[in-house]
Amino acid sequence: MKRNCRILLAAALIFGLAARSDAADPQKEVQKLLEPRTSVSWYDVDMLEDIALNARGKLTFTYVDPKLGKAMERLREAEIKNGPFSGISQNVFAYAAKYNGRKKHVVFIARVQAPKLWDFDSSKISVGGYSPAERDIITGVSANPFIELRHGVTPLKRGYDGFIGFFVPAEYVKAGEMIKIGFEDYLTDWKVPSKNE
Repeated sequence: MKRNCRILLAAALIFGLAARSDAADPQKEVQKLLEPRTSVSWYDVDMLEDIALNARGKLTFTYVDPKLGKAMERLREAEIKNGPFSGISQNVFAYAAKYNGRKKHVVFIARVQAPKLWDFDSSKISVGGYSPAERDIITGVSANPFIELRHGVTPLKRGYDGFIGFFVPAEYVKAGEMIKIGFEDYLTDWKVPSKNE
């Protein structure tokens, strides 16, 4: 139960969703779909039961399958029509919009946070044993390309908080399977949601 609450909170934080009783239907739909599609992984961390201590990095992964991708499109359309209300950054919408951008691939968005100095290396991300190559990294979604995380090593300052989007071959992310996801050897077990979740 505690773990589910933490995952739901992490999902809300990655997208900045505000909990509102009068939230529009697309927002509720996205919130519901995020929980099973989100996984948190800490890097270079000491764990005391469920408490992360002295972490160098935190990655909050979100799996953007067609179901979440289409829900994000509906939410984005609602925001264009009614004005922003979900708090989701434009970069996240842009990454999520690529969910059908490559055949036999799925999209992941990782929120990358650096509590300490961190030489972040995108090639050390692991999703089901797959590490994204340069061709897998989604770029060109930001008005300022210098703040996008790209392939390879990027020195992150303490307090960095940003996103990276990337493609993973669908064969590494099969519905209903338990896979490992994380950075270097700091991996978390995560169950890929089934098609009806």
